Amino acid sequence: MKTCPKCGELLGDSVNVCIKCRYDYRYMRVVTHDELIEHRNKQIEESTAKEEQKKNQISKNPLFEYQIVVINDLSDGQIDDYNIQKTLNEWSENGWRLHSIFTNELGKTSSSISIVGFGAGINATIGQTVLIFERCIKS
Repeated sequence: MKTCPKCGELLGDSVNVCIKCRYDYRYMRVVTHDELIEHRNKQIEESTAKEEQKKNQISKNPLFEYQIVVINDLSDGQIDDYNIQKTLNEWSENGWRLHSIFTNELGKTSSSISIVGFGAGINATIGQTVLIFERCIKS
């Protein structure tokens, strides 16, 4: 608790302006009506300037759109490099650029064949290549 130095009113510690006499602890005096109006106008101008600066910054930043293309690996577990190359070329011709690429392992498959007691089996990991493309829609 604190006491107003001008009128003696008992106030809470977080109070900045006395509710009785309008003594302002930030200025260490009673602030006139004109000073309050000037202070509010200054706050409005600063707020408006910040909003304008924010709008200008947003308008300067480019906007992008993204598309995801998934290419499954070949049946023998190898990456389908032909299909990846073809996809890269097609998308780049339409103004897209490769943003990211990663592989996704889906699991294992197994198959076996047996003919008259002789058998052979294939056990390969099935995976995907995930391509993420981006294109600027507003610069």
